[in-house]
Amino acid sequence: MKNLLLTCVFISSILASDLPQEFDGELYEKGEKIFENKCMECHQKSMPIPLLMKNFIEENNKTLKLKAPTGNEISFRLKQQIGSREDIEFHLHQTNDFLKDYLYNPDLSKTICLEGVIRHFKVMPSMKGKITENEIEEVNYFLYFLEGFNGVNEFYFDETKF
Repeated sequence: MKNLLLTCVFISSILASDLPQEFDGELYEKGEKIFENKCMECHQKSMPIPLLMKNFIEENNKTLKLKAPTGNEISFRLKQQIGSREDIEFHLHQTNDFLKDYLYNPDLSKTICLEGVIRHFKVMPSMKGKITENEIEEVNYFLYFLEGFNGVNEFYFDETKF
């Protein structure tokens, strides 16, 4: 019963949002489950951007004590820093290619996060052998649609608000 209620709330929130027609709720949920199982040991799923910016810029990560950027930070930066947002389907391929390369061969020089954020973390360990290419594609889909299309992130199109 609880799962049915949660599913109804999820579906109604999707229908009430401004998601693009390319959105696939089933693929999003698959990616979210993989993120929860394979990424959340270090990455929190989502926190309000103003809280995150205050934590990193004003409080030197002492308030939240995060181990890694949050999923919504990654979502935001993927769409801002990788490829062109003019064609969502093509952009998903571009962000997937980036994510696969970064997860298998992490390097600080490849980071998409802001300097004020990334300076608080070490480079993540390689996920080679821990996550498949198919799982990366599903996580990429989840991250891509996590922020920016649901009206939650008022900063999505205006990076000057940082």
